[in-house]
Amino acid sequence: MKRVTVLFEDELLYRELKMEAAKEGRSVKDVVAEALADWLRRRAALSPEQQRRRQEALRMSDELRAGQQPGEPVDDLLHRLRLERS
Repeated sequence: MKRVTVLFEDELLYRELKMEAAKEGRSVKDVVAEALADWLRRRAALSPEQQRRRQEALRMSDELRAGQQPGEPVDDLLHRLRLERS
């Protein structure tokens, strides 16, 4: 299980979410997870070219993370990679 914190700037949105989840006997966590899953399914309707570009960006992100030292700021990582590739 992964953990994430969501900060709601809109207090009314959060209160409405909490109220609607309670009406259904569900947790806010479960409702948010369902909403994100729906959002990802809609994104799956991208064109083949958009999907290819998205996959390439995810692959590059994974490669960057693999080369990142624990606790290394992203700016330092990018600077180091630029030096290595020049």
